[in-house]
Amino acid sequence: MLSARGAVVAKIESELGTVVATAVDAIREAIPVYRALHGPQLADVEAIAYWSLRRLMTLWADGDHGIDDADHGRFRAIGAARASDGRPLTDVLRAYRVASSVFVRHVTVSYLGELDPPDIADLSLGVLDAIDAISEEIIGAYVVVREQLTSNRAQAHAALLDDLVAGRHSSSGVLADRTRELDLELPTHPNLLVARPTESHRTLSDDTVEALIVALGLVPPDSGDRSPRRGHLCTRRDQNAILLLPNRIERFEVDAACRALMLRGCLIQKSAIGAISSSWRLAGEALDTAPPHAFELDAVLDAGDAQLLALLTARPNADTSAVVTAVLGPLIESANAHILEGLSAFIATGTATAAAAQLHVHPQTLRYRLRRAQELTGRDPRSAWHRLALDTAIQLRQLGLPGSAEFGVAGGHAHTRP
Repeated sequence: MLSARGAVVAKIESELGTVVATAVDAIREAIPVYRALHGPQLADVEAIAYWSLRRLMTLWADGDHGIDDADHGRFRAIGAARASDGRPLTDVLRAYRVASSVFVRHVTVSYLGELDPPDIADLSLGVLDAIDAISEEIIGAYVVVREQLTSNRAQAHAALLDDLVAGRHSSSGVLADRTRELDLELPTHPNLLVARPTESHRTLSDDTVEALIVALGLVPPDSGDRSPRRGHLCTRRDQNAILLLPNRIERFEVDAACRALMLRGCLIQKSAIGAISSSWRLAGEALDTAPPHAFELDAVLDAGDAQLLALLTARPNADTSAVVTAVLGPLIESANAHILEGLSAFIATGTATAAAAQLHVHPQTLRYRLRRAQELTGRDPRSAWHRLALDTAIQLRQLGLPGSAEFGVAGGHAHTRP
């Protein structure tokens, strides 16, 4: 009996890659959360499926229903990993059932004539025993890790933002499960703030980060107050504080808080939750490359400044259309064409009088247009940095250069300053 099984196992060994691919396809078809897995996460699922099915074949060929200590340890590690990345436990366990079903079906359909009824019965019992043992190990490790994560909410909240910043979130469903477990209510388009000390030799302390959060009217991470549900997250990377903020918090509030605490920052407003990783790179690179005079009037840069710096430093993610949209904001609307015209003339000539003469309007009319331009964009054309941003955006708009629109920032007006 066992020799017949061994012969079948030898044949399946040569086609196991195809069986695994079929099993993974079945898992993704049956379990929505697995459809969003790509790259390393999908490769991890394939590797686990390959190992698990190969181990099941070996046990069946040997007539052994028990998994050994090494197997138990590996499944405990898998349960802990799935708890850390927030994949729902029910989905994880169902994936093993789906993969096992594919394997049993393949054996019975392809090799039924080469096996005796006891072989098929033993395979079915072996699969049931293995799933029972696997479930016990995965559930145990999963529950322990989730309890550890949720027992220290500050650490768990930071870990979630770390995953968002690193692009490790696998799907909106996984994110929803994690936020529910952590009693969070995150906006779909939050503001992302990256802040660091104004002087490079100063160390960013935990007290300073907490003071920044409090200054923005939010509950600090280590506070025991869990009501109402939090809509913000905080983590750190080296000398950078990274804050995921409710989009009701305005840029002027962030600027005042950072100025009071001797911080400089970059705020990407209304970033899509799925684009947090890109927004972090954009903001972090902006702070790395911004010249000192970029902070002459403001302690906090915005998306327009960040996109401009990406363009000036020839970053591969530079987006010319985003520079235009973020810097000019409402000025690109047809109703404000006369204001943009006045601003363009002022930047080109250098004075309101010369700009008025060029446009054949009264100097007071030109000055009014300049005030409106500053109100609508939050940028003062008399500032060297703001003038550079405005002039660059105007020239890009006139050239009509295409952009990549990578960062998924919602709304052309989201970047305008107060």
